[in-house]
Amino acid sequence: MAKNNKRKRSTKRTILQILGGILIAFAALMVLGIGMFIYYAWKAPSFNEASLRDQLPTKIYDKNNELATVLYMGQRREEAKFADIPDQMRNAVLATEDNRFYEHGALDFKRLTGAVLKNITGGFGSQGASTLTQQVVKRSFLTDKKSIERKAQEAYLSYRLEQEYDKNEIFEMYLNKIYYSDGIYGVKTAAHYYFNKDLKDLSLAETAYLAGLPQIPNAYNLYDHPEAAERRKDTVLYLMNRHNRITKEEMEQAQAQDLSVNLVPRTAAERQNVDQNDPAFASYINIIKQEIKNNKEFKGQSLSDILTSGLRIYTNMDRNIQQNLQNNVDNLAVYKNKDQQAAATILDTKTGGLIAISGGRNYQDVVDRNLAIDPHAVGSIIKPILSYGPVIENLKYPTNTMIQDEKELDINGNTFKNYDTESHGMVTMREALRKSYNIPALKLFETAKKEIAPDASYHFAKKLNLHYETSDLGPAEALGGGASEFSTVQMAAAFSAFGNNGTYNQAHAIRKVMTRDDETIQFSHTTRKVMEDYTAYMITDILKDVFTIDGTATGMAPNGVNVAGKTGTATYADEFYQKYQLPSDAAKDVWISGYSPNYTMTVWMGFTKPAQYGVNSFVGHVEQALPQTLFKTVMTEISPIDGQDFVKPDSVIETGNELQVNGGSVSNKPITSSEVKTEAAGAQTPAASVRTESPAVAPTAEPTTERATTAAPMTERATTAAPTTERATTAAPTAERATTAAPTAERATTAAPTAERATTAAPTAERPTTAAPTTEHPTTAAPTTERPTTAAPTTERPTTAAPTTERPTTAAPAKAS
Repeated sequence: MAKNNKRKRSTKRTILQILGGILIAFAALMVLGIGMFIYYAWKAPSFNEASLRDQLPTKIYDKNNELATVLYMGQRREEAKFADIPDQMRNAVLATEDNRFYEHGALDFKRLTGAVLKNITGGFGSQGASTLTQQVVKRSFLTDKKSIERKAQEAYLSYRLEQEYDKNEIFEMYLNKIYYSDGIYGVKTAAHYYFNKDLKDLSLAETAYLAGLPQIPNAYNLYDHPEAAERRKDTVLYLMNRHNRITKEEMEQAQAQDLSVNLVPRTAAERQNVDQNDPAFASYINIIKQEIKNNKEFKGQSLSDILTSGLRIYTNMDRNIQQNLQNNVDNLAVYKNKDQQAAATILDTKTGGLIAISGGRNYQDVVDRNLAIDPHAVGSIIKPILSYGPVIENLKYPTNTMIQDEKELDINGNTFKNYDTESHGMVTMREALRKSYNIPALKLFETAKKEIAPDASYHFAKKLNLHYETSDLGPAEALGGGASEFSTVQMAAAFSAFGNNGTYNQAHAIRKVMTRDDETIQFSHTTRKVMEDYTAYMITDILKDVFTIDGTATGMAPNGVNVAGKTGTATYADEFYQKYQLPSDAAKDVWISGYSPNYTMTVWMGFTKPAQYGVNSFVGHVEQALPQTLFKTVMTEISPIDGQDFVKPDSVIETGNELQVNGGSVSNKPITSSEVKTEAAGAQTPAASVRTESPAVAPTAEPTTERATTAAPMTERATTAAPTTERATTAAPTAERATTAAPTAERATTAAPTAERATTAAPTAERPTTAAPTTEHPTTAAPTTERPTTAAPTTERPTTAAPTTERPTTAAPAKAS
């Protein structure tokens, strides 16, 4: 008996020991589990609102506040608000993903228990029990990796999420985060992408398909796997009926509907292009990016983060003009070959608002350099700014001021000539600028240095936001060579001041930016009075003559529009004519900058690389007038025929066909000095005198050609110490070198005129990711004069896209022809 009792006590003790051990093990496991949970939670990503916010596209609006284009930045998503999600879509998603979403907390323990049993029999990760809250957390903070650590962090962050947001907000987050294949995110985007419908307009079958698609997006893609897509749709409809969210009859009717009936047809290429932005807006988008990065409100943020934060950008763009400009740059018959490039800028003359811009033929943002903001040698379009503007502004010269033109002019030991090596006798200031003679321009430039100040021209340009590294400008700069390198945007802004009564407006694309939280970020730009209204009007009145019968852009005014403008040409340095065996009348770049009371347009053309025998040069008048054809075509198409003209201010009075400043005193002596001697490029010149009278010499009938050359540009522009020499040859011209060290020479021929071309410098636009080309680029020297134009050229346009412009690695001595 005693033995039995002892045996029973021993058995009981053993059982208690076993149970105790189990309890201890269970407690230990609990402690270990809690410890691991705490450890994994501690390692979890920080809970923050920024991570919950989805990448949203940037919408760009035009000047009329109408949507122009959308920047998706590789992830196409449109945000849907909870109030805009119809009950039918809510029911489909809940029945498919989380039917008890509004009943449980962050975790659904009922589903979790079933999933655990499935995982025991099928292996970890074989069955999921994620709630919508958990899915939002996973897409916001975590990865898709299946592990105990990730599930613990998911649970912790899900509780945090439900503490901060209500169920409707979480449901909205879910529908905006999920992926629908083909780079599409969010249910609203998917509805438009697949069926071109708003959410409220989807059929029950289409709703069911979209609700089920995110489970395996690529496998259920209706374009690639229509049968699998139909089966997935039917499954969702079954679940909706099973959970009493639709009737059996509704289920069967929807299951019978063919999804392909309303599917938007798309090619494989269209599906691969997530952004699908109109390429016509690429150049303008590039400028928007520059202005965004320069605004202090976005300081320290990456451009990618900024442009995926749901901004609404309101611009000065006229989207019709932007499309028109890029279409003409791409397709107008103004190209010799695939190596020829063009860039153009159109501003609102009165406000400086950027109406349209083209960075090049078939321009692609990021891939190509934006040639519209690249600096180029400007050639003779600088003459109104450095030579004529200062003397009218400060000395009040009338337009019939007489200037003695000469065969040659010596400055600092360097000889300058007109393109034809001839003297045109006494010419008025009006005629000299209309025909772009060099000698009169240089005499006025030197007169400004003597009579006003040595840096008078420098300061006149500076007020127009044309900055030189030194105020010691020489004849090379006065003729558009040397350091006179600016972009089409800069030159358009400068010329618009002449058409705006002397008020300068910095070119600007953005008016304001609205954030996704409706905060307004204002964008400002520079506006200032830079010259007297009489200077602006008198320059404008002369430049209107450029389009007349003996101007340098004859017949190139847009039909029915009052315009003023200046053409320009840049040629090569001597060694390039010899190295590439170029014709004497070959030019490397051509310009026109013109303006009406409504629009200011500047066009530049050039080549991406040099070539033998003038293949990649503008040879003869027809080729050198190509920018004028683009200018006339676009300005004619975009300008209203409203009869607007530039209004003469009270400060200007008419004397016959000429103009003078009201109350201005005028000398009786013409500018006649036959030689201007200086000790340095920027030194003062001998006194020159002025006489006001009607032209004593009739305008010469001989046409003129303007050509400007500059030294090869570098990213960091060096101060040009060597003066420029302008020279011309007659029959078969040869390169005539200047006798001083490394001078720039300007030469001209009696053959067809040249057009002006500028080399490119380091762009301010977003750089391409590929390596910069290393092809040698021709250098340029100081310009000569321009020949009046006649007929519009019609050069066949190549179909291939032009490569980006190349820069030389070293500067070369320059010469103008």
